[in-house]
Amino acid sequence: MGDPIWDVLKEISRDKFNADRARFAAEADADDDGGWHKHSPHHWSRMVGADRLDYWPTRKKYQFRGKVRRGDVYAVIRRTSEPGKDGNNG
Repeated sequence: MGDPIWDVLKEISRDKFNADRARFAAEADADDDGGWHKHSPHHWSRMVGADRLDYWPTRKKYQFRGKVRRGDVYAVIRRTSEPGKDGNNG
């Protein structure tokens, strides 16, 4: 027999996760500048300078220069395209 409070908390957490994922996907589609290679709805990539940038828009997660982070992927692209900037935000 399970704990009914725990079951409700898990359900709320799952619903929030799914709602966030759908919202992040919609935001990514709206912000898409056309420079992405879309492997699937959940995995995109592009070259930024000589480096590959992998992006998982439904989680706002990206990998750039060997580091996985979450956040504004377009800020990384903007910083990297500016002279003297390295694109890392950490």
